[in-house]
Amino acid sequence: MSAPRVGGVLLAAGKGRRFGSDKRFALTGDGQTLLARSAAVLASAVDACLLVVGRDDDPDAFAASLPGWSVVRAADSASGMGASLAAAVRAVPADWDGCLVALADKAFVRPETVLAVRRALAEEIVVPCHRGEWGHPVGFPRRLFPALSALSGDAGARQLIVSEGLRCRFLELPDPGIVLDVDTPEALLTIASQLS
Repeated sequence: MSAPRVGGVLLAAGKGRRFGSDKRFALTGDGQTLLARSAAVLASAVDACLLVVGRDDDPDAFAASLPGWSVVRAADSASGMGASLAAAVRAVPADWDGCLVALADKAFVRPETVLAVRRALAEEIVVPCHRGEWGHPVGFPRRLFPALSALSGDAGARQLIVSEGLRCRFLELPDPGIVLDVDTPEALLTIASQLS
């Protein structure tokens, strides 16, 4: 029996208006952009990768910057993360047995964290936590792809996680990067200095 095929979904449809510019291209302390750093960490632990960009983005430009990645444009991205995630899951290849969903602005997650979530993924949702707070990437088994593809608006998958209850595995990890969002240039500087 072959090993499960687990893909990575990186949500990058939002430009981060609070940041003051397109934060996907803001530079981290090591000279990479937030998007490139997030992509590299996710790709290190999965079998295939899918990037979700916004309705006004050029998918070909993003594909050129991330060789080997598939790029999906979420037509309804302005309505929120749920719509972007649904667009991604509808484009997932048929041979994926599960996926890890990561956020482009959580660029300081450790590679070993992503690998731990992947290894724990089976038939339960896997939610990484730091000091009890939920983080990313979240692992979803294929059985939940239909529910994920029906999401809309800005709710994301939180309600699905809540509704699954005991069929979720909460993985406590010593990685603050899973819960730290980069919402402002100041936050980027602070987080980069602490976690790079």
